[in-house]
Amino acid sequence: MSENLSEVWPELERVAAEEGVARLGASSLADGHAALFEEWIAAGHHATMSYLAKSVRANPAARFPWARSIVVIVVPYSPARPSAPPDALSHRVARYALGDDYHEVLDRILRRFEAAIGARARTWRYVDTGPLSDRAAAAQASLGWIGKNAMLINEQLGSYTFIGTLLTSMANDITPAAVADRCGICTRCLDACPTQAILPNRTVASEHCISYATIEHRGPLPPALPLAGNAFGCDICQEVCPWNGEPAAAHPAFAPREEYRATPVSDLLRYSQADFSALFRKSAVKRAKLAGMKRNVERLTEENDRGMPVSR
Repeated sequence: MSENLSEVWPELERVAAEEGVARLGASSLADGHAALFEEWIAAGHHATMSYLAKSVRANPAARFPWARSIVVIVVPYSPARPSAPPDALSHRVARYALGDDYHEVLDRILRRFEAAIGARARTWRYVDTGPLSDRAAAAQASLGWIGKNAMLINEQLGSYTFIGTLLTSMANDITPAAVADRCGICTRCLDACPTQAILPNRTVASEHCISYATIEHRGPLPPALPLAGNAFGCDICQEVCPWNGEPAAAHPAFAPREEYRATPVSDLLRYSQADFSALFRKSAVKRAKLAGMKRNVERLTEENDRGMPVSR
């Protein structure tokens, strides 16, 4: 068994280059944001996402007594929307969901990392599914800073990125360069959020968040919550961020799908489950389920009839 990450790091860098990983780093398991997260949970800002209260961020050894480090990867997705009619589905879905499901893509990449490590260490991979924070790990690996909109921001890549994590039994002896917090006095994301969901402490109140409402929330939407043209997710705080002025080239797996450009969002209202499953095969949109997407599109229709503003 290997003792330190440095022993396998050249192999991991090779895999990262081959797989289109834009940044690779390593973090310890200790989470410097754990106390803030506990406050967020205590305030009820996780809304109905009760699984988040099962996090082990304050004491990761309770779940992973063998783990000593986290390998972190950052993979860009496309910030561009394809040219399409105003009512096209591609204008109403968050950019991260316009291509293939990032869970599957990054999991495949992390499997290659596991293969490169082999029997030299114990590993466990997560793509936005574990009881630890991928953004905190990425920030601690100096792959960016957590911005005022609670997103990971990298000075060269911006925030249109996915994060994958691989827990390992090796010690972290990778020393990254320090990364400065470059949000400064900018408050564009807070000012632009139509529901004031972004809190001053760089967290998001899920109960007021369009992304939460359109994806995670089950049942009727809050009557007073505007969707601002969004049927799945929301990019408003990223659209206004100055660090997204020159985003990185996207991984090819996340290229916007042609069928989204050609499908009016209102078509979803007549879709059967078979139609839905076919259109969103290997897509993150499946998370909202057919009933949720129909609910969201019905709200968009109401808001459009009332002439309410939409995001870009």
